Amino acid sequence: KMQPAKNLFTSARGCRRHHDMHLIIMSVMPPSPAMPQLRLSAAFILLLLLINFLSSLAPVNGLYISSLTYCNKPHHHHHNICRHIIAKPMTRHRSDPFEKERVKRAKNVKRDLTKILLAMEEWNQAEDSVLADLLQKWHDTKQQKKAAARNRKCRQRRSWEQFQQYLTDRQFRRYFRMERGCFDYLCERIIDNVGEREFKSEIYLRDFKNGDATEADTLHQTNILHAHERTTGGFVSGEVKLALTLRLLAGGSYMDLALLFDVGFSTAYEIFHKVIKEWILDDRLVKINGVDYCEDDKRMEEVARGFAVASKNVINGCIGAIDGWIVKIRKPRRWKDLRGGDPATFFSRKGFFGINVQAIVDRKKRILYRNIIHRGAEHDSTAFKHSNFYEWLEKNWKKLAEKGLYFIGDSAYAIKSFLVTPFDNAVHGTPEDNYNFFHSSSRISVECAFGEIDLRWGILWSTLRFSLAHNVNVIDACMRLHNFIVDWREDKQGPCRTEVGMKERDLFEEDHRKFMAAYPDIDIYGVHGGEEDDRRDSNGNPLVGGRPSNLSKALADVGRKVRDTLCKDIESKKLVRPKINWFRHNNRVVDEVHA
Repeated sequence: KMQPAKNLFTSARGCRRHHDMHLIIMSVMPPSPAMPQLRLSAAFILLLLLINFLSSLAPVNGLYISSLTYCNKPHHHHHNICRHIIAKPMTRHRSDPFEKERVKRAKNVKRDLTKILLAMEEWNQAEDSVLADLLQKWHDTKQQKKAAARNRKCRQRRSWEQFQQYLTDRQFRRYFRMERGCFDYLCERIIDNVGEREFKSEIYLRDFKNGDATEADTLHQTNILHAHERTTGGFVSGEVKLALTLRLLAGGSYMDLALLFDVGFSTAYEIFHKVIKEWILDDRLVKINGVDYCEDDKRMEEVARGFAVASKNVINGCIGAIDGWIVKIRKPRRWKDLRGGDPATFFSRKGFFGINVQAIVDRKKRILYRNIIHRGAEHDSTAFKHSNFYEWLEKNWKKLAEKGLYFIGDSAYAIKSFLVTPFDNAVHGTPEDNYNFFHSSSRISVECAFGEIDLRWGILWSTLRFSLAHNVNVIDACMRLHNFIVDWREDKQGPCRTEVGMKERDLFEEDHRKFMAAYPDIDIYGVHGGEEDDRRDSNGNPLVGGRPSNLSKALADVGRKVRDTLCKDIESKKLVRPKINWFRHNNRVVDEVHA
């Protein structure tokens, strides 16, 4: 508010009419032109306005700016007054009712402020006391940890050589689901893939301890080894890690294994998942790929020869048997496992959550292809159609058809040129029924493979309770190790492989019977066959029939021709279904049963 300086005191006297404290802010023009003009900055004026606004909200009388007076001319009688900010409280008579109200409010404010200050002081004292207690507890805990570290008893782990000396061959096979020679060969293959430094075999650790190693960082690694020996008992050797993993896959308890191998409880599962992910799932150890298999003509001819010999040259050109099975898992978590997906799509018709696994095997029960990414609610045919391998087969079906090669599957799959299925509703004694018999006799190899995997790895007997990714890794590891054992059995044992297989089966069946006796509701656990009548899409919704594509029609027509050709070949050779009913406790003649 611009006004002459002579109105300064008049403005101040006018402020007496108000019932609050006023600020009169002025600046002057100095008489000397050499001195710069002193003015209040805009920021300072805004600050005063903010103070005025905040004070107006207080329970006491407001404090606001009455006027801003600028002196345009120097006057000697008010020169000193203009240089200061005047904040003079207005006085009133004690009998004034407004004055009494102001005094009363001032007393209340003083009392409230006193209470607040006392409460803050008490709170600070209590806070200091709590903080002192926490610091004392932290100090006591630190001293206890130091005392425990000084009195800690270092672990004395037994070496792998000492451990396996106490096991007979039968006990070793029962513990780790393979023979000693197969275990040693598995260790050698893993060492070749990951290296000695990563595997840390006992020979490697012994060389470091004795200073016989020749690597550049020998001194550093030796110091680390000695530090581990002083604290945790030393490194866990690669043989012990692999044995612990195999025993967990066989159905062992992590608590028993932690005491047996003298490792921590949490360390047991850390070793388990690391060995599976970095050692067993390495394609250099065991590779399972359907496309690579179909591009290897020599390998396909060998598999087709095995099916032909087993079927008395009836099923010629079969390069694998396909089927699906469900592994029971814990209910997947919506956000951690499915990223917001619906866990209900994993709930199968069997009454539990599971993963639908599609697999193709040869006559020796070796897995040629597997797919472990489908939900338990999906039908076998739907799961196979949604795989990359099926897309490859649709694009390259002519290559297989020209060579007369195909897969065989049950009635859950749709017939294609590369997938031959049995006749539906075949009548006993007809050529179609005879064909179904030889077809199922060849296809039974995939069921035997599933049974062997289930019997060998006891972790599949109960629900897999890991995350969805870890569950897939565990199933894949079981299948890869199964292939490794089959390859070793075929290559190393020679003519004795059948006898070795029977010994293993007897041992695994004995463990399986004990588990079933301990858990009467075993029918809801473990591995189950896929559904045959409830077809669903990838989202778990029932499929709605639609018009098939021209490619699907062409593939189905070629598949029917292949099936009819096999049926006529069986009929020309006068091969029929045996009359003996191949039940274990029923040896009656089939004709008598139908009569």
